[in-house]
Amino acid sequence: MDDEPDEAVEVVRRTEYAAPTDEAVRQALAAVFAGESIEAYEVSVALVDDAEIHEVNNRFLKHDYPTDVVTFNLTSDDDLLEGEIVISCQYAAGEAEKYQWPAEHETLLYVIHGALHLAGYDDHEDEDRLTMRKLERIYLERIQLEPPQSHRHLDQAPQQRGAVG
Repeated sequence: MDDEPDEAVEVVRRTEYAAPTDEAVRQALAAVFAGESIEAYEVSVALVDDAEIHEVNNRFLKHDYPTDVVTFNLTSDDDLLEGEIVISCQYAAGEAEKYQWPAEHETLLYVIHGALHLAGYDDHEDEDRLTMRKLERIYLERIQLEPPQSHRHLDQAPQQRGAVG
């Protein structure tokens, strides 16, 4: 038995909006899962537009609006984390413009957010949101990204971001 983590990441692109490279997505996931002591995982990341994430959000969570990220924890085995993360790169582009940083970086923030959900965190209560925001900042730094100071998601506990299925 080796000490290397067992990781499988599939990145599916169904959008024309700017998106990070597959390698950047893998690095963001690896940073979170290593930090959360998750050694074995199989995760699919779908990069989509607002129309597709709206459909996913409505179909699975009964939320009739587009959102930034929706996660599905499919784990049935304690030894292997399995999940799906659906991210709207269109939503990320709009938020990135507001906060004046690249859309690809905003999308990586959503990758980290989704990975934290898969790792067991939620953001339904203010205290939990603050915990997630702090962890998002830590994991962004681990992949050498620093969000702009004005980025509300990381500096305070705002309304809930994303949804968990």
